[in-house]
Amino acid sequence: MSRLDRRSLLIRGTAGLAATGAATVLGGWDTAYAARAPFVHGVASGDPLPHGIVLWTRVTPTRRAQPGSKRGPDVAVRWEIATDRKFRRVVARGKKRASARHDHTVHVDVGGLRPGTTYWYRFHTRGATSPVGRTKTAPARRADIPVRLGVVSCANYDWGFFGAYRHLAGQDVDAVLHLGDYIYEYGPDGPLGAGMPAPYAPRHADPPHECITGADYRIRHGSYRLDPDLQALHASHPVIAVWDDHEIANDTWRGGAENHDEGEGSWAARAKGARRAWVEWMPVRRRSRVMPHRIHRRFRLGRHVDLWMLDERRFREKQADSAAFSAGSVDPDRNDPNRTMLGTAQLAWLQQGLVRSKASWKLIGNQVQFFPTVLGPGYPEALSAILEPVAPALAHEPAAYYVDDWNGYPAERRRIVETMAEVDDVVVLTGDIHMSYASEIPRDAGTYTATGESVAVELIAPGISSPATQTIIAQFIPGADTAFNSAVGANDAAFNQWVKYREGTRCGYLVVDVDASRVRADWWLIDDAQSRTSPVRHAHTTQVQRGSRSLT
Repeated sequence: MSRLDRRSLLIRGTAGLAATGAATVLGGWDTAYAARAPFVHGVASGDPLPHGIVLWTRVTPTRRAQPGSKRGPDVAVRWEIATDRKFRRVVARGKKRASARHDHTVHVDVGGLRPGTTYWYRFHTRGATSPVGRTKTAPARRADIPVRLGVVSCANYDWGFFGAYRHLAGQDVDAVLHLGDYIYEYGPDGPLGAGMPAPYAPRHADPPHECITGADYRIRHGSYRLDPDLQALHASHPVIAVWDDHEIANDTWRGGAENHDEGEGSWAARAKGARRAWVEWMPVRRRSRVMPHRIHRRFRLGRHVDLWMLDERRFREKQADSAAFSAGSVDPDRNDPNRTMLGTAQLAWLQQGLVRSKASWKLIGNQVQFFPTVLGPGYPEALSAILEPVAPALAHEPAAYYVDDWNGYPAERRRIVETMAEVDDVVVLTGDIHMSYASEIPRDAGTYTATGESVAVELIAPGISSPATQTIIAQFIPGADTAFNSAVGANDAAFNQWVKYREGTRCGYLVVDVDASRVRADWWLIDDAQSRTSPVRHAHTTQVQRGSRSLT
């Protein structure tokens, strides 16, 4: 079947699912349970291998067995997977048990499948059948075929709708990479605090307060998974996911987070509960009981793609106080050569893997911005003037805005850059910053203007519904987004010439198409994330040719 024909088929199928689910999510729990029980939260698949895939669902055996409730009996669940949508050619089936211990979520790690093959799957329990999901295995390791990936991140339920998920559900991709911030921990006040509601809040996720306990995070995941557009995405494509910070709390590091204080109890207990909920609710392969929370892993997608998915939260040291690059004081911790984001073992795993890889392209699933940002003279002051009315803490030290990404860990970034210099054809795929970027990664930021030497390229997906800083500001100060964009653009043009494309106002997603000769990136942006039915339009294309290390 041609890509166009198959995309049309996907759009028709996911549109039906979204239409069915729209009333469900708008009507609350009782409506959702009445309409779709016991498979209230849909189905999902993920972590594709050439001969295997993970299937997921959640069973709701009674109305009171809501996520996080620890209520409801154990139930037997049957699953089946077939090579046709009508299940005339079932290739595997089996049974699992859903229990309150795992929030009634079900994971099935199916093996014995054919590489690069589309399958359909479903679940049965108590006389009911789940929605049908579509998935696809990874290509055989030596298969000479292109790979097409969707790339997403940052889906704040309170800040907008998930129309970008709905549109991506209809795209013809082999898998979707979710680079984190799948949920947000904030309560209705949002990140700006009491009296400053979350920007353009058209709806609110449960629970109606900040997530602290394991039950809170289970409830929050369940609330998100009632969304019909997110259900459509999961039912259409396998997802390869990692967490970022908001799956626990803003600016998470190994011993705490910016959005955690002593009054909220034990950080270790909060992090453990949040990570357990994520593992339960995501279609991820469970590594082992010894390492249940190890999410950094490698996927080989045919001859042309090696993919490393990183964990940039669980091992990182606390963020420095300032990442200032211009005149003024700089936190000495920032330049400590021993500061780490990945930890020693994960860094060695990545570096050794890159050097030894035989794939045409080496893709890195990276949560936070990797390329350097230089703040030129006058830029911090310009940002301060814009930020002061809305975010005075950032306005007083705007350079602190950059400490959570790789700009706050320059020594470790330098070690990775030097490894990239030894390896051809590395592409970094990033989320987190709620903006669209295409950038080269300079070997030396100080000499790039003269030499143009780049070791790799970075492609950054915008948020699904989370707005950029300038969009938040514009809610309170109309027109401030234009001033913010102008300041960022002028600074990039003068001091960050490795940045080749930037769009900072719209949400959406990225599609990356990889073959033997090039990687092509296409940004799809939604007109208005605050509208459930807003159209999504193609915005930009860029490419990197094999062997070039630069963008065209």
